Parts: sequence; C-alpha cells; structure tokens
Amino acid sequence: MPTHRRLIIAWLFVPMHRILFRISGGRLLGRLEGVGVLILMTRGRRSGKRRSSPLLYFQFGGSEDFIVVASNYGQDHHPGWYWNIVADPSVFVEAKGRRFAAAARITGGEERAALFDKVVATNARFAAYRASTDRRIPVVALRRV
Repeated sequence: MPTHRRLIIAWLFVPMHRILFRISGGRLLGRLEGVGVLILMTRGRRSGKRRSSPLLYFQFGGSEDFIVVASNYGQDHHPGWYWNIVADPSVFVEAKGRRFAAAARITGGEERAALFDKVVATNARFAAYRASTDRRIPVVALRRV
C-alpha cells in the first residue's frame, strides 16, 4: 500500500472510525471488507495511557477467540498496539455491541501459520500485506476473561 494511503487511513479514517463505531455501539462500521471490526483498548507501554485501535477481527471453527493480525498495513514494523500487548496482555475489547476484558495471546508456530492462512483465505488483503514486508506478521488471539 502506498505511503500516502497509509497516512490518510492513519490520520483521517482511523480516528473517524473510532468515533462513529463508539457513538453507534458498533452498528456503524462494525463490519468492513466482509469481516467484523472491534476496538482494541490497550495501555501504552511507555505512557501508561489508554490507547484504542479499530481492527478487523476473525473467528474460526466455533472458537470464541477474536483473532487480530498485527499487519500494520504491510509496513516493516509492528503496530504500536502490538508492543502494548507484549508489555501488558490485559486488554479491553469492544465488539458486537459489547465491551469486555480480554487476555491477548500472541500465537506461534503451526497455530500462527494456520490462523494466518485462514485470515488470508477470508480476506486477501492480508496476503498483500505479507508480501510487502520481510517481517513475520504476528497473529493475536483475544479471549474474554
């Protein structure tokens, strides 16, 4: 994805999405590109302040886990929310009209590979993100606590 498109998304769409999502209780912009959208709330690893990020999520095989991908639009560095959950995996999630506490778990090995393949099969944009970077894109499972 070209840099100017990433900047437009980061500076304009993401903050606007957050506001509309919250005001509507997830009824507006609760789905994009055929999948659900959640708001992930983390604690900033340096600032300690609450941070919120709208993310596409996936659910597979009857699991109640919300799967999110730290693709960062295919950039060569992980998104800030990923580093926040590395520092503190206790998060809050807004999804499907509800807000709840969750534990974030970074998947690895065969589990990560299988989940990423399922994500790509559901939304091809993630294949493009994978192709545009050399880093291993993390896949995170969010489980309600």
